[in-house]
Amino acid sequence: MKKNTINVRELVQKYQANCDRINEIADACETEQRERTEAENKEFDALTRENQLLGMRMQAATADYLRENPNAQAQMEKLVRENLKSGRTTEITLVREGEFTGMMVADDINGGIVPLRVQDFLEPLIEGFILKLVGLPMPTGLSGDFVWPIYDIVEASIAGEGVALTDSKINLSKLTATPERIGIAIPVTNQAINQSAGIIETLVKKVMPEAVALLLNKIVFGLDKVSGASHLVGPFAHIVAKGGGSATTEDNRFADMINIHEVPTFTELNAKMKAKVLESGIEGNHLCWVMTKTMKAILEGSPINPSGVYVPMIQNDRLCGLPVYTSNVMRKGVVTYKKSTYSNGNTTWASCDAVTTPDYEVTCGPNDEATILAGLNCTASNKVVKITTNTEYIGIGDWSYQPMGLFGSFRFIVDPYSQARKDAIDFVLNTDYATKTLRPEAFLLAAANTANA
Repeated sequence: MKKNTINVRELVQKYQANCDRINEIADACETEQRERTEAENKEFDALTRENQLLGMRMQAATADYLRENPNAQAQMEKLVRENLKSGRTTEITLVREGEFTGMMVADDINGGIVPLRVQDFLEPLIEGFILKLVGLPMPTGLSGDFVWPIYDIVEASIAGEGVALTDSKINLSKLTATPERIGIAIPVTNQAINQSAGIIETLVKKVMPEAVALLLNKIVFGLDKVSGASHLVGPFAHIVAKGGGSATTEDNRFADMINIHEVPTFTELNAKMKAKVLESGIEGNHLCWVMTKTMKAILEGSPINPSGVYVPMIQNDRLCGLPVYTSNVMRKGVVTYKKSTYSNGNTTWASCDAVTTPDYEVTCGPNDEATILAGLNCTASNKVVKITTNTEYIGIGDWSYQPMGLFGSFRFIVDPYSQARKDAIDFVLNTDYATKTLRPEAFLLAAANTANA
């Protein structure tokens, strides 16, 4: 058993070293704006082949270990706790390569690695991720380039008998997704760990996977580019950025944002959004709507035809025949401040700088500000109101054109040293993800900001 345990550690270390080298090659190509050289291609192919073989060996080692150790989960938890008590660092690496699924808990002092099922971590993550709900796979254990070849459509032609055909040229290019690191660090005091028998399991199986899922949803479905992201950007954030003052070349690939009523009509959603996506040539096999729960509730109570038989727009979680998924990232709030001027029995409001303690705080829709301010009944000057204007957004897209994948592994560290002055232990998770919009015309975004009559 000792020999098998050491072999697993060696396999994992070699796998990680190969991934690191692949990333170095990718970084060099990106920095120098070039393709891989012939030597780099050979090295990349060799590293990829070796990682596939290592994955097979890790799969076999894990199967052997779990067959002989049915209580591996309890052993892992015991090992982490013993390391915490003795002040040793524990490293948990979750690797998925092909059919291999395993988790290695590494004791840096004793050199032991315990293979475990990775599902306890991945399943909470995937369950909370909208792409999975839509029915799309989320590849894991990727290495190297995330590349899709693209080409222009070539048309056939009609020619008479014996007439030579005109040559048609296929213009080939490619889209490449660049992985970026996602991380989370949670310090927990030793007192909290001693008082809670299940805090380690809660962090590993629930809190950290949920945090990663929330961030992935924010990346793929959010209206703004996530802070620190260069390549991890979803289609709706590109559409919003296109309407801003500094749109990038990538942003300009996308359609303009659409303005619809605060309570949208069926015609707006069906003709201006669904039909527009389908007429671009998108097959729509994974076409669906994304909106907030609030907007979904509004549409569940809004009729398709106000003057006819009452039929709500959303029935059985479907709108215009397409499934509806909800996320709070589909709402955007803008904060402004205004100061009052009271004269001759009338109060007017003008924009002003932000203040720490405003006299009033209100929340309104895109067209409700005047009504809300009038309702304050303010009869004094120099009163400041903080106004949060919330706008609901509705997105539609075929998410088969927005793949996202995990590169390498999940790296989970239990570090008893970095927070030693606070008598705390750092639980740190790092991983690498990449995503890319393959066809921008597969996505549309609408802002519900037009006043209803």
